Amino acid sequence: MNYSFFFIPTILLFSLAGCKTGINTENPRLSALEKKIQHYYQEKHRDSMIMVANELLPLLKADSFAVRRGHVLVQKGIAFDILGQYDSASYCLYEALHLGETEKNPELLARALNNIGILYFNLGKSSEAITAYERWLGMTKQQNDSVGIARALNNIGNAYMTIDKNTKKAIPYFQECITISNAINFNQAWFTASINLAQCLILNDRLEEAQATIDKVNKTGGNDYYADYTQALIHRKAKKYDKAIAIMEKIMGLKVNTRELYLALMNELAQLYEEKGDLDRALDYRKQYQTKRDSLHTLERENIIQELKISYETEKKELHIVTLNEERKLYLILTVVGGIGIFLLFIILILINRYQKLKRIRIEEQVKKLEQEKLLVAASSLLDGENHERGRLSRELHDGLGGLLTMVRLDLAQIKTNMSQESQKLDKAILLMDKSITEMRRLAHNLMPESLARFGLKPVLEEYCKGSDMVNFHFYGEELRYNEKTEINFYRIAGELINNALKHANATEINVQLILSESKLSLTVSDNGVGIASPKSKEELMTVRSRVELLGATINIYTLPQKGTEITIELCKESKN
Repeated sequence: MNYSFFFIPTILLFSLAGCKTGINTENPRLSALEKKIQHYYQEKHRDSMIMVANELLPLLKADSFAVRRGHVLVQKGIAFDILGQYDSASYCLYEALHLGETEKNPELLARALNNIGILYFNLGKSSEAITAYERWLGMTKQQNDSVGIARALNNIGNAYMTIDKNTKKAIPYFQECITISNAINFNQAWFTASINLAQCLILNDRLEEAQATIDKVNKTGGNDYYADYTQALIHRKAKKYDKAIAIMEKIMGLKVNTRELYLALMNELAQLYEEKGDLDRALDYRKQYQTKRDSLHTLERENIIQELKISYETEKKELHIVTLNEERKLYLILTVVGGIGIFLLFIILILINRYQKLKRIRIEEQVKKLEQEKLLVAASSLLDGENHERGRLSRELHDGLGGLLTMVRLDLAQIKTNMSQESQKLDKAILLMDKSITEMRRLAHNLMPESLARFGLKPVLEEYCKGSDMVNFHFYGEELRYNEKTEINFYRIAGELINNALKHANATEINVQLILSESKLSLTVSDNGVGIASPKSKEELMTVRSRVELLGATINIYTLPQKGTEITIELCKESKN
């Protein structure tokens, strides 16, 4: 038998209103902004949360505000997670985790770890989610935080049950959560864990234990359609089809929750009648299921069509009104002029002028399109030629000049061993020769790193960032390989953005984030400089934009004067080597 259970949402979240963010009453602006971001969370205005967070974070740069900054980053990460912008969410949450570790603040650490676990849960990565939840669980046990322990246990069990489909591993966590929640009267966690435990027990053919669990839920007054649904699953597993069908049809009669639940119930009833042997009723529910599912899609399409129809009718009426006004004006002109011939001539002239104008616009658009294509081809050829020339110069420096310098250095060393005098001058000459060889290798590496072709973008870019104390490198994802052109251009883009921040933006801290995945390559460079103000900065960005356009990628630039710049380049569905 194929059992497709409809699991309820079981992640237990922190409430923003219940978290102490340390609001400072001595600073009215900070207090107002922190209250505003909590208000937007309650009202589910995610974009507004991000806007307020962006306004708050520059005000919390001082070390004394580190914990409060961490809480704001968590709130911003939650908003990004709900909006499905997982890369941005991970950046905010891991930054908050780092601040919690630095400041040794248990509450901030707990919030960061919980929401990192939820982020990975939403991405379907159970091992990463469970790792975060387990660390949170360890902290709550050290602090004897029973509420936190119950939340963490439930979330771990939910990850095993929902993502891994490993109900045997999930059961002990739900059982421990029930025990702790019952001891502290944490009804929300107790009810959720009890329902989940019962469904896990059903899947493991432990029907008596599942029935006992549901009976406890019903005795405490916590019974609702989810508990009834689980009861129906017990009856179905025990082949008590009539009882299961009665409960399912009762739930359908309540008409509660979402249409998705209603569809799931019809599908479940079709399978129940099929297992019972009543193929006619099974076919009837199957048809209802198909009809309702199709009707939902049809309704959505009809809503879209209706909106388009209303828009069309509105435009049509407006066009009709405009046409009537034009006719009245023409009639007035005809009345004044008094000649039908003049009217016809006037109409002909208007049509000819409109035709010529449209023809001229089309020609201009075609010319612009051709010019853009020509510029793109030229820019692509220029960048390919630049990369080829860099590679050639790098090889010639390393293989040609490098070899000659090394031979000279060896000759000087041999001369030194045969001479007792002038040894200090020879030592100085050998030292200068070593510095020349090192500088030559650095120049060759910067022109075209050999390791880029051998090892890929991540290790080469990480090594490049280590060259400056002001540059921090962050990597997320898997060390995947992309084609040579993509890796070279992303390496050049990163170098240009870092140099631009150091030379023209007067930045003292630069963060470089690289994300590699099967579907996307993302590079983010942010700094705390003066923003994009100087002509030289804008000129450097034109080169970056050219590379991005040639790759078929997208670029997003966020900059504020005297507050810093964040530039993100993303390339989707790139074919790898």
